[in-house]
Amino acid sequence: MARDEKKARDPLDPAAPAAESVTPASAGPPEGVNKLGPRRAQYMISPRPAPPGFEPLSADFVAEQLKNSPDITFVKSLAPPKVFGLQSTGGGELGSLMLARMMQDKAQLLQNQAGARLTVERDRPLTLAIDVSPIERRMPNPGVLVPHADGFTVTIEVVSDSGPLADADVFIFGSVWPTQGKTGPDGRATMTVAGESPDTIASLYVKPKVDYWSYWLDRPQLVPNTVNSITVKALSSQLVDFPGRQLLGWGERAMGLDRVPPSFDGSGIKVAVVDSGAATSHRNLVSVGRGASVVGERREAWTEDTIGHGSHCAGIIAGGPIINGSGIRGFAPAAEVHVVRIFPGGRFSDLVAALDYCMENGIDVVNLSLGGGEPSRIIEERLTRAKEMGVACIAAAGNSGGPVSYPASSTNCLAVSAIGKWGEFPTDSFHAQQALSELQSADGLFPAKFSCFGPEIDVAGPGVAIVSSLPPDSFGAWDGTSMAAPHVTGLATLVLAHHPDFKGPFKARDARRVERLFEILKASALPLQFGDTNRSGAGLPYAPRALGLEATSGGSMSGATTPASDGSIDASFEALRRLLGLAAHSGVPAGVGASGPGAVQPLSIDIGGPTATVARGPAQTSGAYVLPSRFPQYDTTASTIAELRAAMRAVGVLP
Repeated sequence: MARDEKKARDPLDPAAPAAESVTPASAGPPEGVNKLGPRRAQYMISPRPAPPGFEPLSADFVAEQLKNSPDITFVKSLAPPKVFGLQSTGGGELGSLMLARMMQDKAQLLQNQAGARLTVERDRPLTLAIDVSPIERRMPNPGVLVPHADGFTVTIEVVSDSGPLADADVFIFGSVWPTQGKTGPDGRATMTVAGESPDTIASLYVKPKVDYWSYWLDRPQLVPNTVNSITVKALSSQLVDFPGRQLLGWGERAMGLDRVPPSFDGSGIKVAVVDSGAATSHRNLVSVGRGASVVGERREAWTEDTIGHGSHCAGIIAGGPIINGSGIRGFAPAAEVHVVRIFPGGRFSDLVAALDYCMENGIDVVNLSLGGGEPSRIIEERLTRAKEMGVACIAAAGNSGGPVSYPASSTNCLAVSAIGKWGEFPTDSFHAQQALSELQSADGLFPAKFSCFGPEIDVAGPGVAIVSSLPPDSFGAWDGTSMAAPHVTGLATLVLAHHPDFKGPFKARDARRVERLFEILKASALPLQFGDTNRSGAGLPYAPRALGLEATSGGSMSGATTPASDGSIDASFEALRRLLGLAAHSGVPAGVGASGPGAVQPLSIDIGGPTATVARGPAQTSGAYVLPSRFPQYDTTASTIAELRAAMRAVGVLP
């Protein structure tokens, strides 16, 4: 047989013996035909400090050798951000990243030959932490698949109070394969269901694109070859006067945002939403003004959100304005919101580029409603460096219902699981299918069935039936740890902007600042009565407590620094003044009320400041004082801490 023979030496080790590559002369399918086979995977290659006795491999040298390898396709290089301040090593820089496509055996050979001088990792795809549909939980085993019938054709019509509803996703679940369709302008989707009869259909799921609740029906009575009509409910059927009157979501109320003065708006803090972009055309996303796309060729494409996921997250964090507004209100409407677009098509390498953007632009808090694959050394190094530069990363736990996904499982991130609450959605919506009812608490809260769980969970966040912004100027109720993480990110933004610790001893942008923020969020949390802290961590963060607006045992403000000669007396003084102002503003207790979780003892915060990594899971709890329901008198004109303390004793806040 005729053969083409060529010798190739390993590009990273010139002393290595030649390897033989044999290619048949007649290889290749006819023109226009793709010979199907496994595709090359994309890998991340990053230089590392050389061990003793070895020369380091510079980024420039590695990139050149990858380009010259006959069985490697070089994609691109990513330089480290200038703020790294990394040492040059032989013409390249540590922190540089190269992307190349190759077969798995070649990648393994590359790693083996370079040893500790290179990190070679799969550039794995990222997924959005949203529970899109129940399809994957219903997927049968194709190896044992046996059809139950010949199949049938059915038309589903989706209508609303204003007529036919287009672009609604329709799913029919039987005992074989799920069937999916989308309604047209007439609100109808005609679907052929293979291997089933109408009697074997288990359930029907309808997911409108925007502005309506989802619909779920068990054992639907489908009639083949005719129109089967379904009526879906507008969001306003559950939310009074929405979107004309601005909504404060159930999750924000459960976290006590309704008990925080409007002046606490997140001003001066930079928050990044690493996601699918954001619709700057939306009425509630006026604070979204900067960003970049790290996927595709156009960096300005961050304003294009074809998925809607990034817009939904951004609305939870910073939806506004809150005065004479409509739509939804977020936690921090005055924050400076940056959007870093990495979806659709996001990979680990795009997350590297997104974290680099955050470090270069001085971002304070990053929302990561995403995850995927095994832990990555390259990503972990970026997360570590971001934390050292004072960038706090808050990550969604994931929606597989299994172990916590990465990067939420990293100790450099605050991991957030998802919870829901009965009464906040129609009982015939798909949201009602998300409850782990056996773990439900007395106040109707429940852990979400889809939420990942484990000892890595730090806190829980509202993640079922969360209403927020969707492009171009619409709204939708979504589920997912993707929705839980922005609740905590929004509160973290308020804490950095308004908690006295971050104007004093933790003002500097460093790892101590991030640790202190995470400590406050966990210590403010209301424990959830699920009987399993792996599902809720410390519990649900509570805004008044996290912001230092509640009194704690011993007479000190929750989270406030102790009086000292470093100026923290002024911080404590202002915290006390805010507490009295809050009492006058709200006229209600700052403890748990009808709109929050069930009655539990508040938490006190260790005011000493951390010196090491905060442990995962629940924080230590102790008894604390809460504001009484009425203040017969209050005094915000007092000029000394002693006068303020006396005023608080007079109304029963301090003993």
